[in-house]
Amino acid sequence: MKIGFDVTQAAKQGGRGIAHYIRALLPELMKAMPELEPVLFLRDQRWWKRELLEDLIPGAEIRPLIGPLDSPGRDLDLFHSMGNHLPWRSPIPRSFTLHDLRILDSGGNRWFPSRRTHRNVHRASGIVLDSEYGKSRLLHHFPSFPPEKAAAVPLGVDLDRFAPRDSEESSAAAVRFGLSPPFLLQVGAWFPHKNLELSIRAFAKSDARTRGFRLVFVGGNAPPFYEKMLRELAATEGVSESIDWIENVPDKQLPGLFSAASALLQPSFYEGFGLPILEAMATGTPGVVAEASCLPEIAGGIWPSAPPDDPESFAAAIDTIALEGMEREQAISFGRKKALEYSWRRTAESTALFLRTLTESAGSPSC
Repeated sequence: MKIGFDVTQAAKQGGRGIAHYIRALLPELMKAMPELEPVLFLRDQRWWKRELLEDLIPGAEIRPLIGPLDSPGRDLDLFHSMGNHLPWRSPIPRSFTLHDLRILDSGGNRWFPSRRTHRNVHRASGIVLDSEYGKSRLLHHFPSFPPEKAAAVPLGVDLDRFAPRDSEESSAAAVRFGLSPPFLLQVGAWFPHKNLELSIRAFAKSDARTRGFRLVFVGGNAPPFYEKMLRELAATEGVSESIDWIENVPDKQLPGLFSAASALLQPSFYEGFGLPILEAMATGTPGVVAEASCLPEIAGGIWPSAPPDDPESFAAAIDTIALEGMEREQAISFGRKKALEYSWRRTAESTALFLRTLTESAGSPSC
């Protein structure tokens, strides 16, 4: 089975998000599909960075996809984009992974991304979503899309990297960034939909703060207006001196930070999946999630939750998970067991089933 994969977002050094998804999934997909003959595609200027993909699937053919009118070859059985991009023309069936519908759920106020999502859904013979929540939102916005052509395939966690560490190793990981436990951790880009302001307001109201905990944000790339607002909020709440802002943390050093943290905070208004939840669970770190988008689905009722606009409830949840013995220990134990269910091998096997079924049922393609 010869399948083309748009892997453009992986043509860079490191990275989380879609780049991590591609690099974690494709090698496992090769194991799950012995019959697979992959062809890797790079769009536009990323073609000149193709050497960054040589280690992805050694020996795989790499082809360019230049401009909106270019199309994959007729020698393929299927073209699958691992990000939200599909070529306008194609002599073969097309599918893609739609990682979230935040643009549409927020009202589609960013015109071009919203239009691109509409175009790609209408072009697609099938769509992979990262969660059941994502699938439900797809069918909400596109009620005519065949449900059987949409597959919810949860992401995986690297259980070799994200695993419990002893106290000495965890402390060393914290010291590397100038941190001293105990601290609360939030991981992810500093964007408005990540709702960092809830973490700040809840931290200011928590007993954890009065007991010497710090709040650590790991990420970066905040829009200037948002970063200014966050720092002003921290000052207003009187917690500026208790917050650490850490940018550009190498991906390989994240497991140590998860392990050193007392709790992970995931207060987002919207997430396509919320992978840090599983990464924290795998390292034996409990946490708190907002009751928004897919987060309760991923947390599975193991962690306490609160509305994304309720600092008092979020603060109470923080104190429960960071300070109280029995509920904290249960969250750690149950979280570890849940994380063990989410391997990239499982993601690959579910993706392989989707690709095989779609290829068999797509029928005659249209250009």
